[in-house]
Amino acid sequence: MLQHLIILTIVIPMAAGLVALLFTGWRSAQRGIGLGALVLNAAATLAIAAGVFCDGGAAILVSQMGNWPAPFGISIVVDGLSAIMLAVCSVVTLGVFIYCIGQLPGNQQGGFFHPLYHLLVMGVQWSFVTGDLFNLFVAFEIMLMASYALLVVGTSTQQMRQAYKYVILNLFASMMFVTCCGLIYGHTGTLNMADLTRMSHAGLLPSASTPAFVMLLFAFGLKTAIFPVWFWLPDTYPTVHAGIGALFSGLLTKVGAYVLVRTFVMILGNPDGPIASAVQPLILASAGVTMFLGVLGAVSMHSIRRILSIHIISQVGYMILGVGLGVGVGIATESRELAVAGAIFFIIHNMVVKSALFLCGGLMQRHAGSDDLEQIGGLLSRAPLLGLLFFIAAMSLAGLPPLSGFFGKFLLIRETLATGHWTLATLALATSLLTLLSMLKIWSYGFWSPPRGLHVEEPQKRPRTALGMAGAALLVCVALSMGLGASVYFRGCLGAARTLVTPDAYVQAVLGPARSVPPLPAVAVADARPHDLQSDKSGER
Repeated sequence: MLQHLIILTIVIPMAAGLVALLFTGWRSAQRGIGLGALVLNAAATLAIAAGVFCDGGAAILVSQMGNWPAPFGISIVVDGLSAIMLAVCSVVTLGVFIYCIGQLPGNQQGGFFHPLYHLLVMGVQWSFVTGDLFNLFVAFEIMLMASYALLVVGTSTQQMRQAYKYVILNLFASMMFVTCCGLIYGHTGTLNMADLTRMSHAGLLPSASTPAFVMLLFAFGLKTAIFPVWFWLPDTYPTVHAGIGALFSGLLTKVGAYVLVRTFVMILGNPDGPIASAVQPLILASAGVTMFLGVLGAVSMHSIRRILSIHIISQVGYMILGVGLGVGVGIATESRELAVAGAIFFIIHNMVVKSALFLCGGLMQRHAGSDDLEQIGGLLSRAPLLGLLFFIAAMSLAGLPPLSGFFGKFLLIRETLATGHWTLATLALATSLLTLLSMLKIWSYGFWSPPRGLHVEEPQKRPRTALGMAGAALLVCVALSMGLGASVYFRGCLGAARTLVTPDAYVQAVLGPARSVPPLPAVAVADARPHDLQSDKSGER
């Protein structure tokens, strides 16, 4: 029965957005509808995650839309990775929404903010559960269209200028994505992820499809903000309200990281395949440059939100490092599983911590009147709880034990060293140290230094930040649970990684028991055409 409820992860936010649209102009009703829907969404995703991991492994829930069998119909699939991403996404969106209803100006909450918020959540969660590349494209577009409108909430000149760049670049990436889908379908006859996985691990993907998958890496890389297509992000995210920036930083680039894991670890993660050999060097090189150059940019900045925005790029580098190791060329299966588990742990940690830091940065600006580190100070005496929340989140981002950022980085660096990638391990360690330096820079300037800039002493003039603090506190508490209860989270991440690295269970769950990942043939069919792939021992194609 649970497998038929996974569609609720799409239906709940979609219904909330449509109902909120009917109450345009009635903000109190929109807030109530939104809060109720997000709580219900969190309950549903946590129940689904509990069902997936109930037996200690990672079960796979599949619902075939219209009862059409895969790969011909639309498959909605929740495996360990999807379940983890859904659960963390629901908590992040709830915490950010609580912050937004307390801190977003009333004139910006009116109109279409609430419907757009829920439609963005719908697109994100649809991306996590879809079982084919074309519906992934549809989910991406819903998510991106909502983000285009949310990006200009407030309509400042700076926002509008950056919105043009953001929209044009994402439209270009979307054009590349749908073009790649057409090319892949032309070469393979399918876009179903399980079917592509079966073909890839059987050595049946035509070698002519390699350029299409490399183009797919570029398209997903643009959405994830990896080197060399990261240039749009540092100037875009600082222009939006802190709550919207927290939503974007916690979800949008992480959807891109999720898709890279799904595509290049599960679908193309055949160590003997020509596509894996072609993309792994590109992914690992991009990971190293993304990590290190990103953090250098953050250290040189003096604006809180710009520092946090550039850190999104450097942290994405760690995630891509796990993807590169998970592709598996020349790497043992156990090391691949541990590297991918580390990447998944790091992704969910970053979703929570990065959102919390953006919320704390917004609250710092409310108290000090600016987010320029040269103009603020003395916040520790005026907002000690805020100082505590920011410190915990900042040290988690830097990777200090026993906080959440340590465990993902530890696994990734250990497996990087174990596989002989010494340069990448050195860059990862240097990035972590420079991240600590930049976080201490914000702490020392904002909280520890003497008061500067706009300093409000009168209690009646202090900003109202109770709901904002509640939203940030929720996310920081979740981040603490990831650090103090790391073994529980890691077991789930390792179960998800095993399903990705050895995807036979995923393929059988979606396509049926007769379809499994066969052993690699002695001679791979490198140039098979689609009509050569329409039959197998089961006689189903």
